[in-house]
Formats: sequence, structure tokens, C-alpha cells
Amino acid sequence: MAAPVVFILGAGPNVGTSIASKFAAEGWKVAAASRSPKDEIKKIAHHTIAADFSDSEKITSLYAEVEAKLRTPNVVIYNAYLVAFSPDGSNPFSFSVAEYAKDIAVNTTSVYAAASAALAGFHKLPEAAPKVFIYTGNMQSSLIVPEVVSLGAGKNASAYLMETAATAYGAKFQFYYADERLPDGRPVMAALSGEAHAEYYFELATKKKQGPWDATFVKGVGYTKFDAERDREVTPAGVLIKHVKNASRP
Repeated sequence: MAAPVVFILGAGPNVGTSIASKFAAEGWKVAAASRSPKDEIKKIAHHTIAADFSDSEKITSLYAEVEAKLRTPNVVIYNAYLVAFSPDGSNPFSFSVAEYAKDIAVNTTSVYAAASAALAGFHKLPEAAPKVFIYTGNMQSSLIVPEVVSLGAGKNASAYLMETAATAYGAKFQFYYADERLPDGRPVMAALSGEAHAEYYFELATKKKQGPWDATFVKGVGYTKFDAERDREVTPAGVLIKHVKNASRP
């Protein structure tokens, strides 16, 4: 039987490369797209693509290239993001419209394009084959961080896309908004674990049926439901960073 295919959009040096390595080790064919593919991912992936995720119209052609070079992807992972910090931290509307639009293109418009392409591909696959779309989210779907409003707006929009897709197609295909957390439910911020993402994403990729679309998980534990997942707490970035540093101390 032919090896299944995973397509990773946003195959960076931490999470993306770790995911690629895990799937390759499990016998999957790996396609990886990033702005400038590094040597490490080129050694792991069976096909790499240089891609600009701010150009949402090109996402379909990336998917078509993977189909042509490998096969129709069974699992599509959208791990790309773009973040700009507010020039005036106290004013979340101090971005230029052009900056905001570029962030939104990467953080949600291209997600829509990728999910649409994946959905069309899933219909081509055998009934028993894996058919999963995973979006790398963060806690901004339930947390307000004014300094990075464009990232938060994109994450919220993409969370809505994943919830809608899981509701509409969950009987046949799977869609997830994956969000790594600290054990107390707080965000991991930049302390993302590539290994934890790789292990959990492979678990999601091999599930037989749709699980909770809001796939919050903890390193070494896996899926963990947090009661306050819909709370809209306002927290400055500095406070979050301090919390992560304290949580990581022995």
C-alpha cells in the first residue's frame, strides 16, 4: 500500500521541522513549504517548496504541485504565521492597513485557501484513508493581547474556520485548531515544543474520527480540556512572557 502523504505549510526550524521528522520516521511521505526551505528540512522532506504565504492565490498551486510530485495529501498542516507588534503598544490600531492586511493574509486568508484545497483532495482519497487538516493556533482564540492584534484577529478567524469545518464535515473528514498550553492552561508563548507538536499532530492524523476541534494540548500529556477556553481575558504580552518564564523554572 502506498505511503500516506502529509503536506506542511510553514515548515520552520522548530515545530514544522519536528512534525516533518516525526511523520517521515513513521513512514509517511512529507511535502514541506516555507519561505526559504533550510537544509535540515530538505534532508527530511521528500519534496520542498519555497512559498510566500501572504499570496493566498498561490496556495492552490502549491497543493497541486504536491499532488503532482507525490500524491494527494492525506494530512494538511497549516503552521505558517506572521506577526507584527503594534508600533504603539497601548494602541492596537496603530498598524498601517497594509501591514494588517499582510498579516491577515498569512494568518487566515491562506488558511481558507489551504483548507479548501485540502477538502477537494480529501474527496479523491479512499474511504479508509486518513483525511485530516490541522491548523497551528494559540490561546488568542480565548485571550486578548493588544500588542499583537493582527495575529489575534487571524487566529480567531481561523479558529472559526476550523470549528465550522469540523461541524460541516466531521462525519467524513477531520479539522483541528491545535493550541499548546502550559499545564495550568496559560499560553506557552514562544516556548513552543516542537516535539510535543509532532507527537500530538501525529496522534490527530491517525485518529479514526473527529475529536474536539479546539485541540488544546500539554507537552507530555496530549489533549487537555480547559474550562476557560472561551473567556476573553485581556493580558499584556509582558505579563504572559513573565508567566511562561516562571512556569519553566524547576
